[in-house]
Amino acid sequence: MFHTGRASLPATFAALLALGACIPHDLTEPPADRATLVVRADVSAAAVASLVVEVTAPDITTLLVFNIPIANGVASGTITLPAGSGRRITMHAFDAGGVETHRGSVTVSIRSGANPTISLVLSPLAGDAPINATLGSFVVTVTPAADTLPIAGTGVLTATIIDANGNPVIDRVVWATLNPNIATVATTGDRTAQVTAVSPGATSVVATFGGSGGSAPIIVSATPALRFVANGFSAPLYLTQPPGDTTRLFVVEQGGRIRVILNGTLAATPFLDISSLVLFSGERGLLSMAFHPNYANNHQFFVDYTDLSGTIQVVRYTAATPDAVDPGSAQAILSIAHPTYANHNGGLVKFGPDGYLYIGVGDGGGTATTADPTGNGQRTDTLLGKILRIDVNSGSPYVVPANNPFVGLPPAKPEIWAYGLRNPWRFSFDRVTGDLYIADVGEASREEVDVQAATSPGGRNYGWSIMEGFACYNAATCSQTGLVLPVLDYDHTQGCSITGGYVYRGSQLPILTGQYFYGDFCRGWVRSFRYVNNSVVDQHDYLTQFGNQGHITSFGEDLRGELYIVYNEGFIYRIAP
Repeated sequence: MFHTGRASLPATFAALLALGACIPHDLTEPPADRATLVVRADVSAAAVASLVVEVTAPDITTLLVFNIPIANGVASGTITLPAGSGRRITMHAFDAGGVETHRGSVTVSIRSGANPTISLVLSPLAGDAPINATLGSFVVTVTPAADTLPIAGTGVLTATIIDANGNPVIDRVVWATLNPNIATVATTGDRTAQVTAVSPGATSVVATFGGSGGSAPIIVSATPALRFVANGFSAPLYLTQPPGDTTRLFVVEQGGRIRVILNGTLAATPFLDISSLVLFSGERGLLSMAFHPNYANNHQFFVDYTDLSGTIQVVRYTAATPDAVDPGSAQAILSIAHPTYANHNGGLVKFGPDGYLYIGVGDGGGTATTADPTGNGQRTDTLLGKILRIDVNSGSPYVVPANNPFVGLPPAKPEIWAYGLRNPWRFSFDRVTGDLYIADVGEASREEVDVQAATSPGGRNYGWSIMEGFACYNAATCSQTGLVLPVLDYDHTQGCSITGGYVYRGSQLPILTGQYFYGDFCRGWVRSFRYVNNSVVDQHDYLTQFGNQGHITSFGEDLRGELYIVYNEGFIYRIAP
């Protein structure tokens, strides 16, 4: 045993040093049952030349002794010990002559891998100030924190090691994958590795050092493809699914019918047929529908169509059964005169995450030489060229939300939520973030996508007809003051008419998560991007996977967040593995 005084103990000290130097750490216990701790003690205030750690326990048959190096007044090193309870850790400090100056002990339980930081005070055996010491685990962090890869795709992982004192450790980690059938991992450097996707599924890649580990979840996604859903439609323009019902998909036909796909089979009888009320010609017709968020209980839905005079009508209906509607339940909600031109009707009705009904309206149309001839896009005294926002749960037939941006500012129409739009052909809300994505069809040169943050108070001016995409319209220069520019545009060498879609939030294709999908009616291609920190990133073109199936009139989204593509030729596909 050690003496409690400051007597010189050269023989004991030498024995401890020798013992600590000659016991290999890896012979005491199997690696899976060990923990490595970082030891640190500030000895600058004491005349200490050596620090020794001794570990004993009833089940440790051989004394464990570790020498902790001292540099610049700080003792810092590592010890490795078996996991278990009743671990008595004793630290001894010695001066240059081998005289013990401080001692402290603590009894703790040690688990394999990471452990909480242990504090230990070495009391002076005579006179000097105490020494405060800590023993703690390493922290291993893997970046990126998670990754999603296609089959056969690869990614680079990097590990960072931090000791209990917050200092980086430059050493080698050991990499492993929890399921090599999903993803394998190969070391490429001391702290780097390459992960390779093998088959669809989820696993984790782990980097370990000193008994501690850090992991990164790896999701392997199948390659997206188009899977046939149904055909036999006449000029289909829209697809949606009612809240609470995953067995039915509803497809809007431009001529005035709403069809039902029940468990994958197209029903012979339409859900609703208002063909006699609809002017079906060119861009006119039955343009969309929206189920009330409480449809499962109130059975209400809304349609947007052009009537026989060309007037835009938004009408509420109530379903009598899951597969049929009483046409007599119709209640007119909003009428918007559109008398001069047949084009640019907008036509989408959609409930936002706030429970209000949003309505897309075109600018009133024009000819090849008279784009927006009355300037409706920039006027706020008309509902044309806008996205509207109304409350259909209050009033008769609706009320304007009090926080709409133009409330109390006549002659501006209080229903207006956004303006400066030419023909918003499909907009959607990201079901996770609430952000609003607007695809606005261009004139003769450019197509665009606008994004409005969920926190926006509305009232944004998206530029038409001052601008078309990022370009000034029909002018070399223009004032952009007060305008909100698109996040993306493309010119007419690539297409001619954008069709907006959705941000993918389904589960079947994790590699697509967060991607906003859109297409071009004329060229038939499908593309996507992510919108991150106000920037468009990670753009993709799916021509190789999807081919060109026809004229894309719309995208659809089901309750699970899976996406569909509607083709004017009469068929529907789902984006799937």
